[in-house]
Amino acid sequence: MPNYRDDFFTAENIIGYTGELGMNPTVYFRDGDYFGRITQDHGHADNIGRNIVRFAPDYKIVNDISSGSAYEYYDGAYRHKSRNKFIPVSSDSLYELELAINKFKEIKPKYK
Repeated sequence: MPNYRDDFFTAENIIGYTGELGMNPTVYFRDGDYFGRITQDHGHADNIGRNIVRFAPDYKIVNDISSGSAYEYYDGAYRHKSRNKFIPVSSDSLYELELAINKFKEIKPKYK
């Protein structure tokens, strides 16, 4: 099976992560109105790998202070709650985050 969306899942498109560095964080990507993520660790094995790349001009990811979790909104509604807060990419985190790109090359099993 070919790699899923190598044109999108690139270091240049990393916007941040949830979880902890060194503990397989989920890595978030965005290029214009396209967005997606790579989940490196999850209690459900079918949810590990590259997420579907989606298109939505109104995409945003917001941390909720009361829950400590990040929420993704697009297409006019809340769509996904992370298990952790969103942390924007920095020069200190980029190298570790981009390792997920080569480690997880296929779309999540739940989308196959």
